[in-house]
Amino acid sequence: MNIIKFAEDYPTEESCREHFRGVREKKGIICEHCQSTKHYWLKAKWMWQCSGCEFRTTLRSGTMMESAKLPVRKWYLAMAFMGFSKKGLSATELQKQLEHSRYESIWSMMHRIREAMSKRDSRYKLEGMVEFDEGYFHTETSENEKQKLKRGRGSQQQQNVAVLAESTPLENMRTEKKTNHVRYFKMKVL
Repeated sequence: MNIIKFAEDYPTEESCREHFRGVREKKGIICEHCQSTKHYWLKAKWMWQCSGCEFRTTLRSGTMMESAKLPVRKWYLAMAFMGFSKKGLSATELQKQLEHSRYESIWSMMHRIREAMSKRDSRYKLEGMVEFDEGYFHTETSENEKQKLKRGRGSQQQQNVAVLAESTPLENMRTEKKTNHVRYFKMKVL
């Protein structure tokens, strides 16, 4: 999806809320109080109410948007901008793109999105054809190691580590023809 298609699909706050509601209902709503899965929608309140104990579940509860005050559309736009950018996006740039006054809100939102993305990535497993290689990564250093390191150029520590990597090629669903493009890429440091 590109930014133009995104703007067409989610033009308003209400369209984003309706989409998010559909996603949550497809996944299933579970009552925090009695663990029931039977709920009905309270349109005026934008909440689900449990059929058993009448406990109410908000649209955002149990998600990365819980207790956040930013509109759902800003969350959707932030996810789009972060997903469309190959080189990454700073919180300052996202703040400017979303025309939001508070940097801290955008910074917090970006960290919640990144955390959710890392949880999603952990579900993918290395299987099938897996490649073994080595890579150079910056490593965390303890206070004692920091004192031993020299200051200035060359002070950052790099470590050569072994990694396993696997990619799943992109496949056309109608023709079942695989392309050279990668659909998923997973890497694990050993």
